[in-house]
Amino acid sequence: MENMKFTKSQKKKLRELAGIANKRELDREMEKLYQHFENWRSGKVSCFELSDLIHTFHQGASREIWKIYAYSDPDTAVSRPVALGLLKKEEIPKDLLDILDSKIGFFTDPD
Repeated sequence: MENMKFTKSQKKKLRELAGIANKRELDREMEKLYQHFENWRSGKVSCFELSDLIHTFHQGASREIWKIYAYSDPDTAVSRPVALGLLKKEEIPKDLLDILDSKIGFFTDPD
């Protein structure tokens, strides 16, 4: 996709929205990790298994989420989470949504 030009206020809003999406995506993955802690507390998994799961989370999901938001263009860092349902279109100002619409479609289209 071509690099889009945004106004200063649009860039600020994109950064804000990307931060919200980053938190929501990490929260979603942390919720999965939390379930493993619950299983450890109830004796369903050992402390060693939990330690491995924490390591896997840190090396996998946590790192991937960080890379997505640290290295993506701001429009990608917002369009992708909209397509994934982490951000609602209603949360995005109309002027930005009009610009991002085709990129959101890129992330939702299976083809």
